[in-house]
Amino acid sequence: MLGALINLVYPASCQSCGIRTGSWNENICAGCLKKLKERLPPFCRKCNRQLKGNSEPENICPDCRQSALYFDRAFSVFHYDETLRGLIHNFKYNKITCVAKEFSKLMTTFMKQHDIDREIDLILSVPMHASRLFAREVNSSDILARDIAGKLAIRYSGAFLKKIKNTCAQSKLARHERIRNIKDSFSLTRRGTGGARQKNILLVDDLFTTGATVNECARILKKAGSGRVDVITLARGDSLS
Repeated sequence: MLGALINLVYPASCQSCGIRTGSWNENICAGCLKKLKERLPPFCRKCNRQLKGNSEPENICPDCRQSALYFDRAFSVFHYDETLRGLIHNFKYNKITCVAKEFSKLMTTFMKQHDIDREIDLILSVPMHASRLFAREVNSSDILARDIAGKLAIRYSGAFLKKIKNTCAQSKLARHERIRNIKDSFSLTRRGTGGARQKNILLVDDLFTTGATVNECARILKKAGSGRVDVITLARGDSLS
């Protein structure tokens, strides 16, 4: 009844198309959810990049064969298409944090379907530099990681990793520039130095592009003696060419 009253006074609307939704806590309508394009195999078995058929040796993409990878495996739920691009942009830059509820639900459903939630000891988010967080006010990775940890009843910590270099935006850089830009920009906190040891860790972020950021986080965690480091993102910006 309380929800119905709230919806009467403050009608909920879809954060993508703007139509009114049927529930006060429904932030993405059923129609827009159906527009989201699930990523289907074949994938690179390391970074989850979309592949064409079985043309790549052992299903490893060229970038992964040529790169030093520290995460064990990455998973992305949806393609970064027009609908999701707008939702993620509003989530990250316009502080429309209400969509995190739907995003985290979609991600945990995917994880359970593919048994990704097994043998995880700890969930971490990709940290932001203090000055960037002050300007933006929200860390979308942190919000998603907290929600996912709560839904899966797995320990979450936002105090293991920290961003120590205020790097320029990765979105403006080519792949090799992203790798160089993000190098040595993260470190472990005092709590993280001991707490990551022998832990199987899931890193959570909203978007996977080249993987340079999560790979650098994984490098720091592996150096501290962690176990597996897997990555889950809501979307990935790749497509079949």
